Amino acid sequence: MIPTERDMPEPLDLKFLYHFSCTSNDILEIKVNGLKEGTPIGKIYHWLYYDRTTQTFLKLGFKSMDTQEGRQHRAFEQGELWFDASQANLKLETNTTSQEFTLEVNKVDSIPDELISQVQHFLQQELIGRYQSI
Repeated sequence: MIPTERDMPEPLDLKFLYHFSCTSNDILEIKVNGLKEGTPIGKIYHWLYYDRTTQTFLKLGFKSMDTQEGRQHRAFEQGELWFDASQANLKLETNTTSQEFTLEVNKVDSIPDELISQVQHFLQQELIGRYQSI
């Protein structure tokens, strides 16, 4: 059965807080608005790593945030991000690799529509679960 528009979940009310990018990836912080009161903070705020080559997302496990010497710092289970108004540096670590990226700081209103759509779909799966046809 082909899903109809009526069967699809409502779009999430997303607010993009940060967008960093380089030729191979994007890093985004997103707030999901309109969730029920008492929703855990980890379901409201999301840090996502998007690999442009594989077109896949990795949800970064947020640990902490800080400001040091005028630069913002975010610590994740998978690494850390340092940024100011002009540049960001990301260090990602997995069981098999360690990668470092220098990223541009972008205005959130310049995020491409296709990326916004992919984020929407990814977060719907994270929060609502995958659509299952009957």
